[in-house]
Amino acid sequence: MVDADAVDAYADLSDDHNPITIHVDAKYAASTPFGRRVAHGMLVAGYVQSALTALVALGGVSKSYTFELHAPTFVGSVVDAAVTCVEVDPHTGRAYFDLAITDVGTGKAVISGRAVVAFKKAASTG
Repeated sequence: MVDADAVDAYADLSDDHNPITIHVDAKYAASTPFGRRVAHGMLVAGYVQSALTALVALGGVSKSYTFELHAPTFVGSVVDAAVTCVEVDPHTGRAYFDLAITDVGTGKAVISGRAVVAFKKAASTG
């Protein structure tokens, strides 16, 4: 669950202390079209890491991430992060993953993207 404590901690870690923000100011957020606090997109995007780590095992190093934010994730939402390997390039030692984060309560896709993970190339024998 994306709880208020996680959003507040992310605001502290990212130094997102805008005096009026939909992330940490519940009164202000209530006055916006969202009607309530919204979690930081990058906080929510970070939930893909545990799913990705489960697939890449030891030795993989994240090289890049790209994300597109489709819908807000509200404080208190439960999200599901899914990661799918779509390509492995043995010549470059890289694997490419599609990323998808869904709000479980609404079924809406909130974030999609891609990750690239590098692996140490195997030594050639010969």
